[in-house]
Amino acid sequence: MAQLSDNEINEAATAIRRGMEVYVHREHGRMLIADDPERNVRADPEIFEAIIQDVSTDPDAYVHIERMPAADAIQVMKDFTDRVRNQELWQALTYALKRPRPFQTFKGELNKFPKNYQKWRDYRQVRYREYVTKAMAAE
Repeated sequence: MAQLSDNEINEAATAIRRGMEVYVHREHGRMLIADDPERNVRADPEIFEAIIQDVSTDPDAYVHIERMPAADAIQVMKDFTDRVRNQELWQALTYALKRPRPFQTFKGELNKFPKNYQKWRDYRQVRYREYVTKAMAAE
């Protein structure tokens, strides 16, 4: 099994967070990132089809790192909220996670606290890196 570099893990984590499909070749570690045009109107359907066709010719040669399940992504937000020391922000984020559309509401509340928004982005990236690393280790 090929190992991914730190930069590749970061790239895969970012792609997964953005809802893209990530495939890693088991032998040489070549990473293919496909943005599904059905989920993202700006995605290039030709590139997506080429990547999917490449993977489908030998699917056992690739590890498919799937999107993080919504429940796990919400848990990442809860874990971040538990680390917040600002009482006002903690209350806003806790409430946001209980409302409909928790992802959008959480982000909206964080935007009101610019200093903490960058802390959230850093924390989220670390957690997605861990997710990619676990997915690769499971294969």
